[in-house]
Amino acid sequence: MKSMKRKVYRSLTIISIISIILVTSFLVLIFYNFHMERTKSFIKDYAHTVGNYLETSNLLLSENMIYNNTTIRATLIDSSGNILFDTYKDPVEMENHINRPEVQKALENGSGDSIRHSTTLEKDTYYYAILLSNNNILRLAQETDSMLSVFLKILPGVLLVLFLILFISAFISSFLGSKILTPINDIGENMENLLIKNELDTLDIYDELLPFIKTLVKQSEKINLQLKDIKERAHIMETIMSNMNEGLILVDNNKYILSINQSAMNLLNSSKDISYISKSFITLCRNIEINETIDTVFNDHKSHDLILQLNNKYIFFSISPVLSNDETLGAIILMVDYTEKYKAELIRREFSANVSHELKTPLTSINGYAEMIENDVAKEQDIKKFASIIKKEGNRLLDLIDSIIRLSKIEDESIKKELDLVDIYSVGKEILDNFHLMAKSKDIKLEFIGSKTVLRANKSMMEELIYNLLDNAIKYTNKGGLVTLKIFKDSPYTLIKVVDTGIGIPIEDQDRIFERFYMVDKSRGKQTNSTGLGLSIVKHIVEYHKGTIDLSSTPNKGTEITIKIQ
Repeated sequence: MKSMKRKVYRSLTIISIISIILVTSFLVLIFYNFHMERTKSFIKDYAHTVGNYLETSNLLLSENMIYNNTTIRATLIDSSGNILFDTYKDPVEMENHINRPEVQKALENGSGDSIRHSTTLEKDTYYYAILLSNNNILRLAQETDSMLSVFLKILPGVLLVLFLILFISAFISSFLGSKILTPINDIGENMENLLIKNELDTLDIYDELLPFIKTLVKQSEKINLQLKDIKERAHIMETIMSNMNEGLILVDNNKYILSINQSAMNLLNSSKDISYISKSFITLCRNIEINETIDTVFNDHKSHDLILQLNNKYIFFSISPVLSNDETLGAIILMVDYTEKYKAELIRREFSANVSHELKTPLTSINGYAEMIENDVAKEQDIKKFASIIKKEGNRLLDLIDSIIRLSKIEDESIKKELDLVDIYSVGKEILDNFHLMAKSKDIKLEFIGSKTVLRANKSMMEELIYNLLDNAIKYTNKGGLVTLKIFKDSPYTLIKVVDTGIGIPIEDQDRIFERFYMVDKSRGKQTNSTGLGLSIVKHIVEYHKGTIDLSSTPNKGTEITIKIQ
């Protein structure tokens, strides 16, 4: 984050330093030029004065002038450049000066000057030479500070000024920063009022900031509308996902979970106390096949379906890639509990096989006896017997077809079944009375226990339920046995019980007794003309009325079936 105070301080400091450098450079230049001009003027006047004394043969006065001013170096040179006299050095030791610039100029123009710099001493030396009437050359020289030397002399003062300016800049920047930032801080503290309530008039805002603030307010309004729309959409999506019976999981291209609904967690039998968001999919489901399928979807960018058995459930998975510009961003995993459909499909296949088998048996018998009669193979005295068998098998076939049709109607949800108040006590008593002849032929005693009970149900379906229970009980009860029908109210339920003292059902068969065509004793089923659909019809009727069915049976002692409907 950038600090405005720091930026102001930096700006002031930079401006101050640049100003100091420029001013210092200018002052150094002015001072140097001023000092050099003074030196030039002084040396020139001094040289002409000494020259006049020399030409008037006033040697004493000229010597006094030369030696009294120790800062000036005087050199007398002949027209050939040889040194005749020098105040600083022995002329014998000095080299010829004919090529010196000031000497050349003096020989040509009568006077000349030059400036030479000494890097060792950091000094500039001004030389001025004049041509005397005797063709000798008088040269005077004086050292003066160089520009760098001048700068170094004033540097302490410059640094002091710079330090003061930096201190003042810090103070001014802090003061200006606070003064500038106060309205901006007020805007920040009252941003909610500005953005939500649009209260621009309540704050002291710089005119320069108004366009920015107004743009900010407009953008805030747009963002708030977009956020509101996003929240509404997210709420709708969350509501849809949470109310879906299907499981839905969204993962990114690294298989990290972005979203998951409760149905998915239930289907995968996952802990409700753990949040799986942002966790790898493998922490939710370790099944290798499903994880490999997700990888396949990422690789080939195509949807894949599969059915897996997980946690005693058959689950249908549909995995689709989420694509953007041919790039896979993630995957949507749709899960459907396929258990009932899968079992229904197994039952349908088994039902089809059983129907084919059950229909084939009587038809084969009928065709066999019919062919014997048709081909005159049967003896005259056997034809009546064969006809009786054909009739019996035909009736069995009709009963089987009738049972299949009734079961199909019960299972067909498109057929509307009226529910009325049914006097289930009277219905049970009437059906039990119809079984007296059948029971009497087997020396079976029928018993009815109950009380006046009214139930909201489909009357014809309840009649069939009680009929099938009693029919099944009598068929599988041995001679001299007892079959009891009990109907009574156990608020808020109506209970229908059929108890017999028959052959009973082995424990290993009790879970399958309500399946289509399932018979514990197939030989006895043929003897009793049982279709194997009676108890299956009972089960579907109970399920239609949202009731429950319980079975209690002991082999060779009897069976008790209890129906409970609210």
